[in-house]
Amino acid sequence: MNRYLKPGRLLSGGLLMLASIATAQAGKADKQPAQAPVTFAPVPAGHELASLWNDPEFTRRLLGSYGFASEVEPRMTPEEQATYRDKVVPLLREDQQKARETLESLAQPGASAVFDFTLGNIYFQAEDLTNAVTHFQAAIAKFPDYRRAHKNLGFALVRSGQYAAAIKPLVSTVELDGGDGKVFGLLGFAYASLGRHVSAEAAYRQALVFEPENLDFKLGLVKSAVSTANYDYALALLDELIREYPERENLWSLQANLYIQKEQPAKAIISLEMLRRAGKATPPSLYLLGDLHMSQDAPDLALAAYLDALNLDNGQNPTRALRAAQILVSRNAFDQASQLFVKIRQAPTALSDPDELKLLKLESKVAMSSGAGEKAIETLEQIVQKDPLDGEALLLAGDYYARNGQKEKAELRYQTASAIQGFEADAYVKHAQLLVQSQKYAPAAELLRKAQKVKPRDNVQRYLDKVDQLAKTGRS
Repeated sequence: MNRYLKPGRLLSGGLLMLASIATAQAGKADKQPAQAPVTFAPVPAGHELASLWNDPEFTRRLLGSYGFASEVEPRMTPEEQATYRDKVVPLLREDQQKARETLESLAQPGASAVFDFTLGNIYFQAEDLTNAVTHFQAAIAKFPDYRRAHKNLGFALVRSGQYAAAIKPLVSTVELDGGDGKVFGLLGFAYASLGRHVSAEAAYRQALVFEPENLDFKLGLVKSAVSTANYDYALALLDELIREYPERENLWSLQANLYIQKEQPAKAIISLEMLRRAGKATPPSLYLLGDLHMSQDAPDLALAAYLDALNLDNGQNPTRALRAAQILVSRNAFDQASQLFVKIRQAPTALSDPDELKLLKLESKVAMSSGAGEKAIETLEQIVQKDPLDGEALLLAGDYYARNGQKEKAELRYQTASAIQGFEADAYVKHAQLLVQSQKYAPAAELLRKAQKVKPRDNVQRYLDKVDQLAKTGRS
């Protein structure tokens, strides 16, 4: 008989009916059958695909792919049908190791592609993705329109991180009328992973036609819209998602970042404050909230957010806390900065030597600005003694001496700092300002020219022009 005669449907609806198999095997053996795995190459909880891939319904569909729909599948000879029904199907239920060994002997070059495909499924379920891909490809080579082989090949390639290779079999699945939510969703994920965000957006839109409530697909669509700078559309999607899932921190954070991209810090603050009041804020989101409050000239609100961040992470990220302190100092929010200094020093995590020096310099800046310069200069000189190449400490010490009429000491600190890479320009400018106070315009102008060669700045150029004019006229 011709081996391609159309067989009857082996399994109703293309699903592996485990209960029927167990019943069919009753009485054949007294031994307790080994339980087959019920997962399909699960991914770790933190993986991007975890919520989609480990979904029980997705697993059920993959397990169901052991069966087949005969009207669109590779045909089998009656002998192959009998072998599959009597040998392979019971082993799939009882002992997948024996099923694999049996299928290895059956999946020969002249045999039906169904054996290769089923063998690929066994390897796939056992997380042997390399062999799974090999056998799915063998099945397709025998039967190019084998829709489920294309589909599972695409899934296996996505699972193994081969996103570029996964696109072709997933697209082939769609072309063979096998497109569903998971096919389009994983196609969108593959496109997005390759930076093809327009294609990813189109795939995610199709996925949502099949599964309109799928959060992963909606988030994928949001990220694709963001990547194509379609912020208004992304924000509209996020508004919908936040109404459905207000407890999800990542949605509020993403919304805030989108408002920042659109240069709407006030709206970003609202998003992060909502997250904070719901008790879902994380240290990074609180630090960002503090930065946004500072951009709106609200140092007290910024300090509150920074302190909450420190309390929440128990001081485990002192470098980020110091960055917040630096922002406060740079905006002359000295009272708020002083409160943050105290909290940083009270944290259980000890500061590293570089962070300790950074904090000491910030404390010195605040001390000098609040009239406690004598204490500050002691600290700065100690820093310089430990590290003579600390340009920032040298400049701060020079500023202190310049303000207190000790010009020779100030000049020495500026000259030393001007020899340190990265501090030359600022040191030249400060030294020049000191000379201008003494009406030494010509040498001051020369220092400013040096500063401009190292780091050209418009404000310094305007200052140089005025000093040059004073040098020529001799007027103060």
